[in-house]
Amino acid sequence: MSARSGACPAGLARLLLALSASEFGDKLVQVAYALIAVRTGSTMFLAAVLAAQTVPVLALTPLVSARGWIRSRTAWRAGLIGQVAAFAVAATMAGDRTAVLAGVLVASSCEALTMPFSRSLLHALSDGRQAELARWWAVSKAGAGAAGMVLAGLVVGLSGPGPAFALNALTFLLVLAVAWSPRVPEDGARSHRSATAGFRGLLSPGAFGALGLLCVTTMLLTTSLEGVSGPFMLARTPGYDANGLGVVMACWAVASMITAAATPKRFTGVRLLLPLTNVLVALALGLPSLGLPFWTAAATFALGGISNGVFNLLLTRVIWSGIPAESQPHAWAAFNWLLNASLFLSFATGFFVHARHAPALLAGVSAVCLAAGCLYLSLLARAPKSARAIA
Repeated sequence: MSARSGACPAGLARLLLALSASEFGDKLVQVAYALIAVRTGSTMFLAAVLAAQTVPVLALTPLVSARGWIRSRTAWRAGLIGQVAAFAVAATMAGDRTAVLAGVLVASSCEALTMPFSRSLLHALSDGRQAELARWWAVSKAGAGAAGMVLAGLVVGLSGPGPAFALNALTFLLVLAVAWSPRVPEDGARSHRSATAGFRGLLSPGAFGALGLLCVTTMLLTTSLEGVSGPFMLARTPGYDANGLGVVMACWAVASMITAAATPKRFTGVRLLLPLTNVLVALALGLPSLGLPFWTAAATFALGGISNGVFNLLLTRVIWSGIPAESQPHAWAAFNWLLNASLFLSFATGFFVHARHAPALLAGVSAVCLAAGCLYLSLLARAPKSARAIA
């Protein structure tokens, strides 16, 4: 690998580290929410947290996209300040569920501004190295998330939810420090765009196209439902072992992280791998839902994690490579909307569907994911060679 492609630019490295630290903090506070719910005996609290995390993003994304605020450095900084303040207040009032929910609501409202700008800034600082950037981001994000999950129980268990909220505020403060770097571009010319501009970008032939975006959407929904219903589905498999549940679930996260680091660069340019990940994830979840023995499911979950790791690499590379720089914030805003819609739908489904129906639920969504992957695979197999490659 050449020196140009092997080294991460200093400004990009700082932003990657800051955003990874924020991912670490996010995993800490997820455990903090669960601890508050357990201590108060309120499952409705977690449902309220879910709504507070997703509904503002779903509601505000069309507005901030149309007004161009997601392209504004000033708006990005303001959103980061709001996130720091929200979690600082939650840290000082961690015993008050209403205050915590208010903090979540403010922080997620600010996310509608901060997430699209952050992802487009990564692209702007990458110096045209989208393939390397996709790997750097996937590895740092997965590693930080895994570390957050490992340490969350210790931090929250020993000190309660307050320190977790404080640590998350510090991670956003770190991103805020990077936001004042001279490498961050000035605000662009103010212009209004349609609220659907980002979705049109994702649907463009250079990005995903209609069938490709269908694969992405079904993958997001399937993996979101796995997060909600996966433990209940595994609990109904033959030979279930409560003590081994964490090991089986961890196979997915660990395999995803290792795959992000080990996947050769040339593979991230093969578009055929995108629908193939749908097929493999569908098998990874569908087989256990049909009655595969519990410990055998560990192998399928590892397969799912490998596929999900490749999917994440391809997803980011397609957006960073296939969409013009000026449209990057809008494309990431549209993706963030799809992600939050999938999370909301999956958690709402999990909230209302009885645990005994978890295997059937995952079998059904896996079938949809499999069908989308096979349909897109068949289309790409007949397409010109140039259409089967990612720029």
